Amino acid sequence: MSSVNKREREQRRKLQHFLSDLALLGSLQGFKYFQPWLRGKEELLLTVVNEDLGWRSPGFVVSRASSYSSTSSCNSSDVSPSSSSPSLASRSSSPLPGEPPCPRASQSHTHTKTQPHTARDPSSEEHLLPASPSEREIAVPEVNCTLFLLAGYVKYGRPHAWIRSNHERLVNIGGTDSMVKDTPMKLKSISDWQTRGIRVWDVISELVCLCTVPSPSNPFALDMRYIKSLPLPDRFLVTGALLNFLETYVVYGNRDELHYDKVVEEVKPLRRLHVQSLLELQRHRESPRLLGSPTEQDSSGEE
Repeated sequence: MSSVNKREREQRRKLQHFLSDLALLGSLQGFKYFQPWLRGKEELLLTVVNEDLGWRSPGFVVSRASSYSSTSSCNSSDVSPSSSSPSLASRSSSPLPGEPPCPRASQSHTHTKTQPHTARDPSSEEHLLPASPSEREIAVPEVNCTLFLLAGYVKYGRPHAWIRSNHERLVNIGGTDSMVKDTPMKLKSISDWQTRGIRVWDVISELVCLCTVPSPSNPFALDMRYIKSLPLPDRFLVTGALLNFLETYVVYGNRDELHYDKVVEEVKPLRRLHVQSLLELQRHRESPRLLGSPTEQDSSGEE
């Protein structure tokens, strides 16, 4: 019995660690292939690009997808709860200020990654429903995106991922029954939860490589163009937060992953931009002091 209790305590500890990673990830922005939104202590909504058509990452200053909000689009504009897919079809995918909208994703299904046998296992996990059922999901994905729910519910004792949109693109659900749609995805990273030290980036990278066509060589690639377009204070904060996350991955991530070296390379320009932003911010803050320096005050008194 003691060994069982010890194993349960270890699983709870691992889950709490995972939820801490989830909270950290939910505060980030600026990734090229996905955008996270934290929704409560146990849930994270993840918008992932379907087809890499030179798509730029969404530009949210704060998370807008929550149980009290109505947006989870890949666009910096608000979407009302009544917005439906037809109205989203006319929207663009987060162009930078002053630039024309990006081309919309192709609606053909020639590049979809349907996985009828490996992406779900209804026989074993069909009753592991999310706290927020798919049919009541108020967040809607943008064109060329698929929405996922990643959660670490204490009652289940381990993380799970659910598809929240475009079910037919990734799995052969065999119907529209809500119970079927709310079946957790059978991901390798989550299957290995009991035996390996799985972190949140393992699940994210698997979802991105499963969803995005073609599979990116680095699922954590950054949209530096978008990051550089941010106002200086925001750029400093965003680069610092991203740097903390990626450096944590470099230390604790699996070095055998094909994209590990890509992430290491991604850190270098990000660090330079963060330091540059810090120096610029310091110069801006010192400028008002120079205007009221003692030398200037003495010269004005002599006049």
